[in-house]
Amino acid sequence: MSGQNIRPDGSATGTVRRAALRHTENAERALGSSRPTDVDVHHARKEIKKSRAALRLLRAALAESTYRRENTALHRAANVLNAARDARVLVRTLDSLCRGSAALGKDKAAAALSRMLHRSQAQAQRQLRDRRELLAGVRATLRQVQLRAHRWRVGQHGWPRLAPGFQRIYRAGRRAGRVAHRQPNALTLHEWRKQVQYLWHALQILRPLQSKAPPKLAGPARRLSDYLGEEHDLALLQSTVAAFGRRREPVSEPLLAAIERRRRALRTKAMRLGERLYAPKPRAMAARVGQSCARPRS
Repeated sequence: MSGQNIRPDGSATGTVRRAALRHTENAERALGSSRPTDVDVHHARKEIKKSRAALRLLRAALAESTYRRENTALHRAANVLNAARDARVLVRTLDSLCRGSAALGKDKAAAALSRMLHRSQAQAQRQLRDRRELLAGVRATLRQVQLRAHRWRVGQHGWPRLAPGFQRIYRAGRRAGRVAHRQPNALTLHEWRKQVQYLWHALQILRPLQSKAPPKLAGPARRLSDYLGEEHDLALLQSTVAAFGRRREPVSEPLLAAIERRRRALRTKAMRLGERLYAPKPRAMAARVGQSCARPRS
């Protein structure tokens, strides 16, 4: 199925709908192999997030029931892939820490944990491949969203119909950042990260509509997403180390100390960058982004 089947109409809402369709197609394609790799799963999850960002931009143009149905479908499809994603991230995060520290590279407890995580990663990948009905269900869901996208009644509207969605995305990130600043824990920081990712993806999706230089938001949003993403991965590793220790396995104190140091540094960077990124009020920021967007062609 091709997004080109939706006739280009030159409108902002049409452009964003095509983006939602394209990213959903990309996610389905990434899972098309009978033996999808960790990279395939990672790519599919990223594409689903981008499709959900496009959906958020279109929220004011869609019936609320349509928005909720499609958002729920995409959210459930992504959730099926979470276990494989987490297993991959744990291995990569631990390996990165050990490569950056000679002491950790020689730590026997860290080495034991690494072996366990590699086994878990292989098991998660086997389970995803063996339970083919799960992947088939995800692909079917993505195809259904694509089919319905052709019937989304988004009209041929310009920025004013997208502005409420963008404003909502920006406001959600602003609020989540304030909560994380007051209570910087794994839960609040992870929620903030999700909202920042929606902002970053929305800015990418809007780029084809911008005839003038947009506000410098995409770069900071991506960096903030990266800081919070790494912080989340380290928090996941930290809880895994604790669980590993409860099974009477040796716990690597140097590893725990390294994780905590890195998390603190990332939180500091994220808070500073977040304060700058979300300093403007949502209405003002939406107006600035709107000024850079071309009017729809007649």
